[in-house]
Amino acid sequence: MITHPSGSASRARQALWPMVAILLLTLIAPAISTAAKSKKKKDPEVTVMSRNVYLGADLGPGIDATDTCGAIDAGGVILNQVDRTNFPARAKLLAAEIDKADPDLVGLQEVALWRFDEISDFSGTPAETVRYDFLQLLLDELKARGARYKVAVSQDEFDQELPADRDGSDATNEFLCGADEDGRLTMRDVILVKKGGKAKVSNPEMGQFTTTYDVVLGGVIPISVDRGWVSVDAKVKGDKKTKARKFHFVNTHLEAFGDPTIREAQARELFAAGGPLQTKQQLIFLGDINSGSSKDRIGSPFPGDPNDPLAYNALVDDFGLFNLGARQSCCYPDPDLSSAAIGGYRFDHTVDHVMVKPKIKQLDAYITGDDPTVTTPDGLVSSDHGGVVSTLRLKKAKK
Repeated sequence: MITHPSGSASRARQALWPMVAILLLTLIAPAISTAAKSKKKKDPEVTVMSRNVYLGADLGPGIDATDTCGAIDAGGVILNQVDRTNFPARAKLLAAEIDKADPDLVGLQEVALWRFDEISDFSGTPAETVRYDFLQLLLDELKARGARYKVAVSQDEFDQELPADRDGSDATNEFLCGADEDGRLTMRDVILVKKGGKAKVSNPEMGQFTTTYDVVLGGVIPISVDRGWVSVDAKVKGDKKTKARKFHFVNTHLEAFGDPTIREAQARELFAAGGPLQTKQQLIFLGDINSGSSKDRIGSPFPGDPNDPLAYNALVDDFGLFNLGARQSCCYPDPDLSSAAIGGYRFDHTVDHVMVKPKIKQLDAYITGDDPTVTTPDGLVSSDHGGVVSTLRLKKAKK
């Protein structure tokens, strides 16, 4: 005998189905929402590095010379010091720092090119024989480590030649105060980009400051110290997990000598109308500005403090840059870079910076080259500065 359900029971079951459906949707909805969120693309990350590699000598003796023979003697002191600071060996340490940090873009300062004439002709003809090409030496060491970087943009700036008395004897060339060689220094600012990395660059640009430090070398030779900036536009290509993002990348080295208002004026040139910091894109600005907040100094500031705040304040307070990066990047006191002479000294102020506009999230920041026990075989540290590494999360800049 087959029993049929009563009408009231059937209606009850029919009324129950919508309730079951609502319950199932309530349970499933969070999972659907979570899956949707997991598919949302993230903002990409980029790692940048600022590295002053140290030109190899203190130029102070040349700047301070008051007569021709004093300038030639100073030239010998400078060139001998360049040999002692042994960039071919230091390049291995610098390459190791860059390789370990694995930055997408590197801003380099004091990338010296040293050339010479074996017999001094008192700078009558430009010295062309290369003694040390810091850029090529560093690129070679990076390649040897499997760290593949290429030059995105490089600018020649200060370029000066001087007779030099390297052996300290005037008898070598009595007519020219003992000059036995002509030495020529060309300073460069450079941007490196990682080959095959996430950042692709375009539109390389460069410029020099109209404001310069001017000195009469040896009371005879007028010199203007040319400095400037280099920049590229960069794009991080998106993929299944991350969005594509563009940014403008600028590297500079502001004046180290003379009145601090010189580097302040140079900083203001950077963000003046038509300057490299004027962009609608996300801006990442870095370099050695020879200036910083007095708050970053360990201990009390003193007159002539290299952490003079004028240029820093112009960039941060007047232009509105946000200072990220890490702190205390400067500077070892021994121009010979001897670890033994440095001893227990540690960096105590900040002149090397990573700055952005508008503000974006910094995921990591640290200083490289700040351990004076890490040396070349002959006991030299990598540079008188430390490197500043910063990993940033890019977002779309508001226009």
